[in-house]
Amino acid sequence: MIKDSVLFSIIIPTYNRAGLINKTVLSVLNQTYPHFEILVVDDGSTDNTEEVLKKIKDPRLHYFKKENGERGAARNFGQRKAIGGYVNFFDSDDLMYANHLEEANELIQTKDSPELFHLGYDFQTVDGTVTKKIDQLNDDIATKAFFDNFLSCNGVFIRMDIAREFPFEENRILASAEDWELWIRLMSRYRLYYSNKITSSVVEHEQRSLRTIAITKTIDRDLFLINCLKNDERVMQAYGSRFNQFIAERYTFFMLCLAEDGRRQDVILWVFKAFKAYPVILTSRRFWVSIKKLF
Repeated sequence: MIKDSVLFSIIIPTYNRAGLINKTVLSVLNQTYPHFEILVVDDGSTDNTEEVLKKIKDPRLHYFKKENGERGAARNFGQRKAIGGYVNFFDSDDLMYANHLEEANELIQTKDSPELFHLGYDFQTVDGTVTKKIDQLNDDIATKAFFDNFLSCNGVFIRMDIAREFPFEENRILASAEDWELWIRLMSRYRLYYSNKITSSVVEHEQRSLRTIAITKTIDRDLFLINCLKNDERVMQAYGSRFNQFIAERYTFFMLCLAEDGRRQDVILWVFKAFKAYPVILTSRRFWVSIKKLF
């Protein structure tokens, strides 16, 4: 079993989150389980993030600043500095409940140091109102997570030897989906254990990066994602029979984004691509929602 001198390395990549990160870090320091370190990787912030963090006096907190390279690169940087037995990549605008690491430690002990696991979480508004809970996970988690990235980065724990063997893809094109690409690679190789106990919260606010991605970048990102996964032999062994459905699902997502932007001709282009990839996609709800938005 892994010794608990520093069992958890909490890696927090951040970029211009000076107004949010203090609350995030304090929520980590409030854990009931004591054996952890925090590595904040400042990915080239131009605000006063460093000044804010220097006011927190705790030996478990370590601050690093690097040139901007996006979250995948920042997480990999922190991982190389980490000394824990497990790594948890936590977002700098979210909150960790006091039981987060206690529950993770309990799962590690009961499941004999699993390679990969995920804990329950919720969504809340900036005023603290909980709007949704993700606490109904079941043994179909790996299949569902292949088609929909509902796994919270905050809730995923990876054993350090596995994390170092499988780092995040650092290509900027994949930004905001680099976590999903890694989860799929890992799920194709290891069982994804889970707990439905809620231990962290995703805070919804207008500056969240997923709200600000241009449609063209979204399309480029997901096409790059498809290509990365297609070139991974283990992914294709695990999910190959469903890969065309995966592709068509991404295409219908393009359709929905483009339809909301009123780009009729572009929607029609992806209609044909989605149908060619997986004809059954015509029965999906998102396909017809996209079509209806055009009229």
